[in-house]
Amino acid sequence: MAAPDLILHHYSRSPFAEKVRITFGAKSLRWRSVEQPRMAPKPQLIPLTGGYRRIPVLQIGADIYCDTRLILAELERRFPDPSLYPLGARGRADMIAGWADQALFATSLGLVFGINGDRFPPELHADRATFTAGRFDGWDSEKMRPRVPSLRDQFRYHLAWIDQCLAEGGPFILGKQLSLADVAVYHPLWYARGNLGENEGLSDYPGVLTWMDRIAALGHGGAQTMTPDAALDVARAIEPEPVSDTASEWPIGMPLVVTPTDWGFDTVKGTCLAANRERVIIRREDPEIGVVAVHFPRIGFAVAVAVAAA
Repeated sequence: MAAPDLILHHYSRSPFAEKVRITFGAKSLRWRSVEQPRMAPKPQLIPLTGGYRRIPVLQIGADIYCDTRLILAELERRFPDPSLYPLGARGRADMIAGWADQALFATSLGLVFGINGDRFPPELHADRATFTAGRFDGWDSEKMRPRVPSLRDQFRYHLAWIDQCLAEGGPFILGKQLSLADVAVYHPLWYARGNLGENEGLSDYPGVLTWMDRIAALGHGGAQTMTPDAALDVARAIEPEPVSDTASEWPIGMPLVVTPTDWGFDTVKGTCLAANRERVIIRREDPEIGVVAVHFPRIGFAVAVAVAAA
């Protein structure tokens, strides 16, 4: 039987989805593109994830991978050549990616909304205010605007660090080979450049711009459009893959609740299929599509035993 397609649930302007799309390009992968709304509700995504609504989500048959940390780890596991981890660089690549996903992304996003917040529809501000539990002044443009000078300074500090890495080793963040650090650092800058151009600091760092163009030239692999309904049909027609690592922190079948710890605090409930220090896999039985296995990274997520209702 042929391997199931890689199906990415995303929207075109999502910076974290760009991180995955660039990885598809770096690994020359073919994939199916499912456009999802950028705001809740997401009625054709929730049956797959059980409540998790952050974008992107990778679907492989009836296995659903949440959060780009885990999505890229799964792509690396299945398609190890070319690797996102040059020899001897795994620790540095993971640390830089963690910084990029948190500090660099938050600064870039805050700067975009602080400068261009009035251009976004009110319903997007309301959605993001709920999604981030009030961070960034509740996404209120008037409240965010006074923070712009500080965010500009922080953004330029980040650019200086990136520029120094490229000057010391180049042509990539960790030297001569592309790594996870490159795709993780690229996506917040891609978002800032796409919304603000190059006048908020990027133009002062031509080496960074050249590097960004180098990453963009990797492309997005071979994408074919798929409808959300067709993606649900794929999950409905197949069982999740068997779990190879049966060692688990919780007993198999234990009811669990998984919740993001940074933003988008939607909980997902299911029963334990496996849980180690890197990921947790829960089994869900959805009335619309049947049984799915939902995969989460351990970093950035809290896992707890589900408490039975009284």
